[in-house]
Amino acid sequence: MVPSQSEARIACDDIPGIHRSRSERDVTVRLPRAETSGGPLRFGLIFLTLFALLIGGFEALRGTAFERFLVETLILEPTTALINTVTPNEHVVLVGRTLTSPQGASLRVTRGCEGVEMFLLLIAAILAFPASLKRRLQGLLWGSLLAYVLSITRLMLLHYILRYSPTLWEALHGLILPLGPVVLMALFFLRWSASTAGGTVSDHVG
Repeated sequence: MVPSQSEARIACDDIPGIHRSRSERDVTVRLPRAETSGGPLRFGLIFLTLFALLIGGFEALRGTAFERFLVETLILEPTTALINTVTPNEHVVLVGRTLTSPQGASLRVTRGCEGVEMFLLLIAAILAFPASLKRRLQGLLWGSLLAYVLSITRLMLLHYILRYSPTLWEALHGLILPLGPVVLMALFFLRWSASTAGGTVSDHVG
């Protein structure tokens, strides 16, 4: 049975055959903060609040040099270069926020399709979950790398679908490709949060 307090003290005096000094007499068990700081409801409220603030802040930056750098320089330009590296015959050119090829495929990346929301979801979830600064930085680092790879991979797949299988465009663009990366990010967060919660249990003698 788990105590409701964040710390449970277990006395060692009643264990036969054990004689210890007072400084060694108590064992402090620190329970995971995820279980003692309000539970899922608190996490959900903090997560939704942070995500709303982050998405609102990013929308306020639409059209700025920072937003263009983030979307065009960091996402669309590498996507275009990678398509031409993997398939040199595509000859894709980035015009504004549209990936065009001489064969007629034209992928226009509109608001919400660039994958920035995945980064914001990740940031909100990790900040809402009780963890040490080190664990949060680790989660943000690896999670951001995953989100970046998924964003570019998704845009590449959209180009190839539009180019070679336009009949599948509606099904893949409307459901599978938007949902798939979000599911993978959710699985990453569940893995990170489980390992973080497990790592907060420690025995302290003193």
